[in-house]
Amino acid sequence: MPRCNNLKNWLYSSILVLVFSFLNAQVLLPGYESAFEKQHAFNRNVIKKHAIKRITFDIIDKKDFEVAVDKNLTEVYEFNDSALLSRYYYTDIARAHEKEYFTKPVYHRRRLIKPAVRYTKTEYFFDTINTIYLYNASNQLLVKRYSDGSGVYQGYYYLYNEKGEIQSERRMRETNASNDKSVFILGNQIVLSIDSFRHQTLNPVQSKQLFYNNEHRVYKERVIIKKDSVHVSDIQENYVAAWLIQKHHFEYTNGKLRFAEFIGNANGDISLKREYAYDDKGELLTEKQFKNSLQTQEISYITDASSGLLTSFIIRDLINKSIRIVKLKYDFRHLPDELNSVK
Repeated sequence: MPRCNNLKNWLYSSILVLVFSFLNAQVLLPGYESAFEKQHAFNRNVIKKHAIKRITFDIIDKKDFEVAVDKNLTEVYEFNDSALLSRYYYTDIARAHEKEYFTKPVYHRRRLIKPAVRYTKTEYFFDTINTIYLYNASNQLLVKRYSDGSGVYQGYYYLYNEKGEIQSERRMRETNASNDKSVFILGNQIVLSIDSFRHQTLNPVQSKQLFYNNEHRVYKERVIIKKDSVHVSDIQENYVAAWLIQKHHFEYTNGKLRFAEFIGNANGDISLKREYAYDDKGELLTEKQFKNSLQTQEISYITDASSGLLTSFIIRDLINKSIRIVKLKYDFRHLPDELNSVK
């Protein structure tokens, strides 16, 4: 019987590898909307094909010439049945405290062999930063609710026009009336801001968005230029009542984002750049980040050859002389559809 079970496990693993080899596409998908965001963007097709329920990032930091330190930092992405992000949360170090410890002395026949040794250990205390996403039947984002762990929530509520374009965004400060903090029951709401939007199509590859404040006055104009029907090449934002300008520029190779640049003057002149490189299979290989022409980080992505899934990536911080090692753990809802017919 054990031999039979081993054979079944081997067949299952072989089939799983075969199926995943046909679904080879990296789970992270750099795009124009996420190029300069801390939060990662995912390839929805890969999430759906692999029936991925959750992706957990286990994070370890290491300074040059020092031992790697596991601070129990994690970053978790959860997905709904439509392969859309439903929850994103991560641990953030709120404070660190060094505590003193002593090893036990060692005696042999009442003689001290090894005296007690004093050492210090850093203890970390965490906040959990949490964001929940709710969608309508058309997979449009209805609510984004953010909490920093202090008990105060911020909710973002969206309405759409008949074309599926965002018509308004209401930002609320909210409280949770539930004693069980894992369950959200809306208590009171305080309106922080109400933005509304108007969309204009200038030509087949160029459009404009007008941003209105609480008084229904235009405070920002955004012009979006597309390279083609899919890929955005330039975004320019002008603030009507100020001299602030923000520009984005994007370049692509074989339909994949190769270069992204942001230029703004909201807090002094700043330039941010991202350069992406892919292997011969089109898998993301490296990412270089620049600030004001100075390279700040280089990220190396490692993909499993059999499954085609990203297994880890390493962030080299050139300014702080350190590296961050991120390992990915996948939780699946069920086997991919291709396995359902395999008995």
